[in-house]
Amino acid sequence: MKKAILKTGVACLKIAYAPIRKGRVRDRITFISRQSDVPSMDIRMLADKLAEKHPEIDCRVLARKLKMSPAGVLSYTGHMLKQMRALATSKVVVLDGYCISACVLDHKPETKVVQIWHALTAIKQFGYQTISKPSGHSRDVAEVMQMHRRYDHVVCSGEETGKLFSRGMNLKEEQLVFLGLPRIDEILREEDCLCAEMREEFGIYPEKKIALYVPTFRKGGTVKVRELAEALDKDRYQLVVRLHPVYEEDGEIPEGVINGGRYSSYDWLKACDAVITDYSALGLEAALTGKPVYFYTYDIEEYEAQVGLNIDPAKEMPQATSSDAEELAGMMKEEYDYLKLREFRDKYISVDTEDCTGKLADYLVSLMN
Repeated sequence: MKKAILKTGVACLKIAYAPIRKGRVRDRITFISRQSDVPSMDIRMLADKLAEKHPEIDCRVLARKLKMSPAGVLSYTGHMLKQMRALATSKVVVLDGYCISACVLDHKPETKVVQIWHALTAIKQFGYQTISKPSGHSRDVAEVMQMHRRYDHVVCSGEETGKLFSRGMNLKEEQLVFLGLPRIDEILREEDCLCAEMREEFGIYPEKKIALYVPTFRKGGTVKVRELAEALDKDRYQLVVRLHPVYEEDGEIPEGVINGGRYSSYDWLKACDAVITDYSALGLEAALTGKPVYFYTYDIEEYEAQVGLNIDPAKEMPQATSSDAEELAGMMKEEYDYLKLREFRDKYISVDTEDCTGKLADYLVSLMN
């Protein structure tokens, strides 16, 4: 039944696209995202850089999150008409995740679709890797929705990451483009004034280190903040938790732990002294800063069964990984192995990390010729 409904929906999209497709292709780059109702950091930075370096190019941004409710689906259907017009009239279309209209519709040869994804690597499995898993779609749905089809180019931060993206999106080697994302520039940009402001706002003394805990989203799962808070050395560390928005509504932050939701994860990356995560790509992003990164993997067996892992922290960073909060807290008292962290980072982020925004913007412009 579900497959039949989806087939009908795709057929309707193709019928609606037929007259729209006749529009004239312009010197236009359009960014399409359904990660959020506001443009992501990567898209904002790219759009700004294009406006700065190539003001003659028409840049447009379409950001709308698909909400799975009758009203949300209806609203998004109207938004897809805007996406179709963009696909029909832009020389380059940039995505940061799966986009229905970009994947199921036939584009003109002069339109190039570029996938920049929304993470620097893929620690957890996704796309075709999770077909028939509890966290993924069925093979029938993936086939009807033509998951991750019609990409001309996919940007990735290194050869090892390219292999992971190839498995998740079913790509060919020639589709891979080895460039960094704009967020690398933001992560590496120092901002001492903001760090001082954040410490002052939350009353964190200069002599106390900030341990930032950024757990990944768990569908139907819980985040063990209390266990970690109780295990950490409170005289040495101030624990700051940056939860996923879903948990911000329902999650309980223990007394003495700072809810860092007012600032972005990237703001806290600059202000913190150590990072604790689990299966989030933020672990690799944090490694760019050179600060200690730890992995709190209390539900790794369950997560492996539900989602699956491309990168197992326990195998790649065993000296900084534990499923037990007390053991992890003990690791944080020992001397950190920065060489191992560097090897871990360089394995998955091997591109030149200088001016990633400018180089990616120039690449997009080159595709227009």
